[in-house]
Amino acid sequence: MTESVLTDRSICDSAWEYAEKCVSGKITVCQNVIMACQQAIDMKKRDDIYFDESAAARPIKFASFIKHLKGPLAGKPILFEPWQMFLIAQVYGWKREDGQRLRRTVYIEVPRKSGKSTLCSVLSLYHLMADSENSAECYSCATSRDQARIVFGDAQAMCRGSTHLSTHLNVQRNCIAHRQSNSKFEPLSADAGSLEGRSPSFAVVDELHVHKTPDVYNVLSVAAGARLAPLLFNITTSGVNREGICYEVRNYALKILQKHVDDDTFFSMVYGIDEGDDWRDPEVHKKANPNYGVSVQPDDLERLCKQAQESPSGETNFKTKRLNVWCSTDSAWISSHAWDSCTQKRPPLSYWKGKPCYIGLDLASVNDFACVALLFQEKGFIYPYVQSYLPLDTITSKSGAMGGRYKEWMDSGQIIATDGSVTDLKYIKEMVLQACEDYHVKQIAFDPYGAHELVADLLGQGLPMVKFAQNIMNMSDPSKEFEKSILSKTLAHGGDSVLSWMVSNCAVWSDVNDNIKVKKSGTQLNKIDGVIAIIMALGRMKVHAGLQPSPYESRGIRTL
Repeated sequence: MTESVLTDRSICDSAWEYAEKCVSGKITVCQNVIMACQQAIDMKKRDDIYFDESAAARPIKFASFIKHLKGPLAGKPILFEPWQMFLIAQVYGWKREDGQRLRRTVYIEVPRKSGKSTLCSVLSLYHLMADSENSAECYSCATSRDQARIVFGDAQAMCRGSTHLSTHLNVQRNCIAHRQSNSKFEPLSADAGSLEGRSPSFAVVDELHVHKTPDVYNVLSVAAGARLAPLLFNITTSGVNREGICYEVRNYALKILQKHVDDDTFFSMVYGIDEGDDWRDPEVHKKANPNYGVSVQPDDLERLCKQAQESPSGETNFKTKRLNVWCSTDSAWISSHAWDSCTQKRPPLSYWKGKPCYIGLDLASVNDFACVALLFQEKGFIYPYVQSYLPLDTITSKSGAMGGRYKEWMDSGQIIATDGSVTDLKYIKEMVLQACEDYHVKQIAFDPYGAHELVADLLGQGLPMVKFAQNIMNMSDPSKEFEKSILSKTLAHGGDSVLSWMVSNCAVWSDVNDNIKVKKSGTQLNKIDGVIAIIMALGRMKVHAGLQPSPYESRGIRTL
């Protein structure tokens, strides 16, 4: 559609045409979207509500005064795609007999790169200045203020790039104000307390799937009751937390689509793939991605899909973020096939005498392993050597198959047993000191929350100790690098059986920004300490080599 034909009728015709093509199969979508379209078509037959073409088209016409911020369309007016027109028309077009807007809650589940931030920013500005409500309160809400500022920040940029908007709006750092109607738009974090006392007329909850509690959703739902026509707009990809508020709201949406619940105030569009679909099939990708061929490029999607097939964690990320498939929290990280492909022979440790070495220390005292990882790099390959330590009492107390494996590893020297029930860290101290004599140790990464006495002792001897807190900010990049080295077969672990077992115990979770953190899968009996030690060493190796930034570098390396 071009700007010259943006009439109420042309907009609504495009919206209804989209619905009809989805139902007829002319547009490839999943069953959830087909049900939403069919439900909308059936609503035309009712006489207790009516469809207002002018109200349906108004937000879409408003968007044409705003310009795209990024990509090939930057600088051009925003003209929504047919699926977006259908969505907006269904939210704003339906009216009750008293003339008030029918919809109160919206749930949109759509993959990445579908233009959801642009959509939310435009609608926020629309409610701020064009929804005919004085003293409107509009909010962008997310788990963090930074995330909330994505939608808000886009809205700021839209205002500054539009003469029409900028003449009517006062754009401040944390607020956009509409002078004429005394309305405001602000970003808010997921702190429910920050919402107390507010009366939202329009609120966007961005990435609902990462909200750990229902507090924000519940507070906004209740607080909006003071308005005549409030609108709570939830937009998200899928996730892994089936116990959270997002999955609860999603289930409610599906019950409405399946006609198990009757609630006209709630509108949803849940894009994804259908049960039984092959997630690797490009034709299936079209179902989940309404902007397929527009902002979602087929070749890019196929490239990501191929990468995902090489890694269980990549598969989970691709399915949740690109296909809207809800996955298990405990998805394996490294496939056994990928790991077994990296059994290239390692040189003996004596080969590395005098050569650059990075050390990672993951220290424990009782049930977990204490691990020292020595990391070397040569000719594009990474060579990890991990020594694990456990209290003897922990080893002897194990029974069954796992107890047998522990004893076998102890007998072969892959695990060093220390007397008693607590790991004797003097063994680790001796190993680190010996390593500093044998190799050119560049840096030793340690977690500042463990083994203070040992760390202080090593620092006192002038060793190059570097703090490396095991948080997602520090662990994400080196974890991805570790995974990359395995998939590219540039990591040589030499068939280390203890390390192989630990890798098989690894799962990952990711945040909304695709940062990842390795965690244990299954029970607490599954250990991953050697992997963590390698990741810490790898993180310092890459930072020290100038290949990636460090959150510490800008503040100077801090040691205990």
